[in-house]
Amino acid sequence: MKYSLIKQRLKSTNLLYLLMIPLVTLLALQIFYNGDLFSVYAWIIEYPKQFLVSYILMFGIINIFYGLPRKAYLAICSILFGLFSILGYISRQKLNIKGSPLLPTDFSIAKEAIEISGRFKDVYIWMALIAIGALVLIVLMLKFTPREKYKWQQKTAVFLTSLTLLTLFYTAFGPIKKAFALQLNNLSQKINYEENGMMLGFALNAEYLKVQEPANYQEDSIKQVVEGSKASYSTDPDFKPNIIFVMSEAFWDPTLMKNVSFNQDPMPFFRSLQKSQTSGTMLSPVYGGGTANTEFEVLTGFSTQFLPNGAIPYAQYVNKPIEALPTILQRQGYATSAIHTYDNWFYNRNNVYKDLGFDKFISKEYFNSPEYKGSYIRDTELTKKILEEVKATDKSDFIYATSMQAHGPYSSTPNPENQIKVSGSNLSPASQAILENYSNTVADVDQSLKQLIEGLEQSGEPTEVIFYGDHLPMLGDDYSVYKEAGFIKGDNSYQENIDLHSVPFVTWNNFSTTKQDLSLSSNFLGTYALQLAQKSGSPMTDFLSNLLQKDSDVVINQDYPSQEKITPTEVTQYKLLQYDLMFGEEFTNLLEPSHKPSTNTAYIQGEGPVKITKAVITAGLLTIEGENFSQNDKVYIDGKTIDSTFANPKGLSASLPKDFSGKSGTVDVQIKLSDSMSNVISQSNVYQLPVSN
Repeated sequence: MKYSLIKQRLKSTNLLYLLMIPLVTLLALQIFYNGDLFSVYAWIIEYPKQFLVSYILMFGIINIFYGLPRKAYLAICSILFGLFSILGYISRQKLNIKGSPLLPTDFSIAKEAIEISGRFKDVYIWMALIAIGALVLIVLMLKFTPREKYKWQQKTAVFLTSLTLLTLFYTAFGPIKKAFALQLNNLSQKINYEENGMMLGFALNAEYLKVQEPANYQEDSIKQVVEGSKASYSTDPDFKPNIIFVMSEAFWDPTLMKNVSFNQDPMPFFRSLQKSQTSGTMLSPVYGGGTANTEFEVLTGFSTQFLPNGAIPYAQYVNKPIEALPTILQRQGYATSAIHTYDNWFYNRNNVYKDLGFDKFISKEYFNSPEYKGSYIRDTELTKKILEEVKATDKSDFIYATSMQAHGPYSSTPNPENQIKVSGSNLSPASQAILENYSNTVADVDQSLKQLIEGLEQSGEPTEVIFYGDHLPMLGDDYSVYKEAGFIKGDNSYQENIDLHSVPFVTWNNFSTTKQDLSLSSNFLGTYALQLAQKSGSPMTDFLSNLLQKDSDVVINQDYPSQEKITPTEVTQYKLLQYDLMFGEEFTNLLEPSHKPSTNTAYIQGEGPVKITKAVITAGLLTIEGENFSQNDKVYIDGKTIDSTFANPKGLSASLPKDFSGKSGTVDVQIKLSDSMSNVISQSNVYQLPVSN
């Protein structure tokens, strides 16, 4: 009787299957990714549109199989339930390991899942449990699900509905994003998944998978490019000058504005360097933001113009070791450091810098009591850190430093303390204030550049510096300040595109008297630096050096008809080489095996490895001695944090909790540093400290 009742009820649950199975599968995916049900509930409440779109997408995926007989449909649903749960779990483990969740591009690396699995002893157990759970579901479905009368009209309607939904997501995802105001957060994939959920966050990233393979991509074509592109300059292995890049946030020359006057020059030191050193104009791939794309081009020599519009390589593509400037110079005996006055996770730099070959990454978290200017660390602090690094190492240094002081937005309220005053007949009061505030920021940045060069002059070490802005500042909404100042007309012309992407750069060195006036795009800047320092490069930089020699050193947005010297043949060769190294079979590294980068196992975040050498308890106070301590470090005893005080990079002290007095035996003392995303980014050895009553 009871079994008959169950069968009768199951017969009337077709609608429940249609609606509930996608929901349960989506929740399972999200729970395994988030780690708990409460956070999933909070996500649904805070981001209902993202949840709705995720559910619609899951509905389409699950119910595309609804046309099958009921038992087969439910069996496949159980398999999909298990697969999505496993993906959610793997993504969570990857987030714990690398600070970034599972991305579509991870599937281009066959060993990704294996690498993640190897780091966690229980990962196989969990995956096996999920698989067993899915198998049990299949068995139960097959045993207790009654046969149904096949209703082809209903089945067909659901199938066509699901197919239509999936087709819309594939062909018209742009309008869907616009309709629901969806946005991919490229600054942090962790935040992207927190806002959009794993399913939608993954789908938003999948848009950038469509990197089309170039025509005639094969080993012979790559061989022809590589063999025809030997370095066009001479090298000196015994000469190893320091090479320092300073990418200054939104640094630009405001005096280029038309119909605007300034009571004094906002960048006098920069201007003085232009008179005696090589300088010029650099074409940035971005305007007003997207700093990481300029950085990516400079460090790798790759061009983002060959990638899907809107792509951020740091977020979507850099998931394996790439031969970039740090790798190239590290191989030649350089110490390679990245310095940034902002959060380590921003643009996924904490992971990307490892793949690019940096020895270490000193981010905002490792600056002790820095001076701020507005919302950001002042550029003078960045200068101090650069000079400290040059002094601290015995090797020649390659340093890539990125500032934040001049980051927008720029206040539209006049500042009475401004020394530089701006006037223009067509400027509104708000635009005048924005331009004036920005110009005064530039003046302060100019002084930090002066401080850097003077410090390097005193060091006496052979050094070259390349200083440039990453992009133009976003001055007002919809280019308002630029339009009012007559800098642009808003006609989207080729020349206007060039103007809105051209930033000034200047070099300084103490070993050459050569002075040039250059105009190049950012992807050629690294090659120029190697050429100036007489250092050997990579197959990519060798190829670019030949283009530099021909003045084919500007790659523009392909939406505009090219008026530059680079030829279609050169562009084709460039695309082939870049595709091979980023997405292809890496024929280049087969031809030049010494250039294939290996896994960067020595990479660290911070000044150096954090080490506890001594710990002593005196009158309820724990004193710790060691190396490379930071102001933001926390002290842990047996895994629990205690209040601590930073003395200097070699000393910390901590007040012991009240319940500590009764302890005896040995306690574990450790120092950890966590960032604003609650990720532990550095930690010391575990020091075992004997204690007694």
